[in-house]
Amino acid sequence: MKILKNKKISTFSTFGIGGRAEYFCEAHTKKELFLAFEFAKAKKTAYKLFAGGSNVVFPDGVMRGLLIRIKGGTIQRLASRRLYVGAGVPLSRLITHTIASGLAGLEALSGIPGTVGGALVGNAGAYGHSIEEVVLRVRVWNGKKEMWIGKNECKFAYRESIFKYDGLVVLGAELLFKKESIKKLRETSRRIIAERLAKYPNGLMCPGSYFKNVLVGDISPRAFEKIDMRKITGGKVAAGYLLEAAGAKGMRYGGVGVAEYHGNLILNYGKGTAKDAKALAATLKRRVRMKFGIELQEEVKYL
Repeated sequence: MKILKNKKISTFSTFGIGGRAEYFCEAHTKKELFLAFEFAKAKKTAYKLFAGGSNVVFPDGVMRGLLIRIKGGTIQRLASRRLYVGAGVPLSRLITHTIASGLAGLEALSGIPGTVGGALVGNAGAYGHSIEEVVLRVRVWNGKKEMWIGKNECKFAYRESIFKYDGLVVLGAELLFKKESIKKLRETSRRIIAERLAKYPNGLMCPGSYFKNVLVGDISPRAFEKIDMRKITGGKVAAGYLLEAAGAKGMRYGGVGVAEYHGNLILNYGKGTAKDAKALAATLKRRVRMKFGIELQEEVKYL
């Protein structure tokens, strides 16, 4: 494992934004990950982790400390319907594997970029399903030792988990699936990928949906009066609907802007910066707050 200095990091993000990392490394194995932790400890510097780079906004300038990219991993068959999957395994690879094995539970997440670890941290999901549905337990590093976290301890919620806030590093997870016909799973996966490609065409420099959808339970009665009830699906109001109603489509700030066809899609037009993205996001949140009295929350993570 090599520790690189002053490494350009924008190319590791699907947003294409970011400056340089003071120190950078890729950890392909658990041993390499722990070596990276030891390096940061020896340097008395902080470390930050990412994997696929599909849901992050790297900072401009120099990111101080060690930036660790978790990459690679294995898929192990533990039983007929049970798998252990490393955190660095691409989510697409896992879904392909489960479909080919006739294992149902993740096909609704087809087309979502990133890795299994990232999906667990953000409880990734789509079309009314999320990765928590197949989780039995998660293997983590708590800064001192490896340990298992049971599903209930993960505190999964809409785009949330304990791993966002508790300083736990996800190493892998044990997942349990249901049996289903391969043909049916493939049909579902292909349909969902086609729908996602219509929203996120290949080649876009973006981090996916920028803001979380809003849970109905978090909306005040006064705000409800301003919302088209037909826009409520699965107990949530789409952030895209709120943003579009607030005039977000086509808005630009510096090198970034909102897509003309979707209010919750912020694009980098080639020279965008983290400063641009944060400024535009702040403006969009203010517009939605003024129109609906609703405070949007970012789905992306600022590193």
